[in-house]
Amino acid sequence: MLKRTKLPRRALACLAALAMAPAALAQQPTNEANVTTEQFQEWEVRCPQGAAAQGACTMTQLVNNPDGSRPLMRVVMAYPPEIDTAAMAFFLPLGTRLAPGLQLSVDGGEPVSFPFQVCMEQGCRADLPLRPELMQQLRSGTSATLSLIGPRGNRMDLDISLMGFTNASERIQR
Repeated sequence: MLKRTKLPRRALACLAALAMAPAALAQQPTNEANVTTEQFQEWEVRCPQGAAAQGACTMTQLVNNPDGSRPLMRVVMAYPPEIDTAAMAFFLPLGTRLAPGLQLSVDGGEPVSFPFQVCMEQGCRADLPLRPELMQQLRSGTSATLSLIGPRGNRMDLDISLMGFTNASERIQR
């Protein structure tokens, strides 16, 4: 059985602040003059100007609805200062069934289960601290799958590309 991982409250607040746009706002482009962006294949790295060396950068990916019509989820990875590892935050729309939580698997491997942290008007967020073995799987993999239960009780599998993940994660590493 997989263990659920808990983040300290301060780390959760940090992840929330790092992910400047929830899934519901995923289509809105940000136009921040004090942020530099770099593209690493499917991942975008965002760094506050002058803070790149201080570990304040994040990497993000928008994931489309399985029918390909529009963005459904935003994935954000960062190194919150309150914990000693990277963490991923998943932003999903309202209507997702919360009690079953989420599962993340890399290249069809054993899934890691984790809960949602909070839902607000814009959507729901779930955080996952990345243990070294999971980080290694993500860096060596080609795709990950986030599984959830949709509003009608159906299982939804959202594909996350890992193309560019290694370079992007090295770029944001403290």
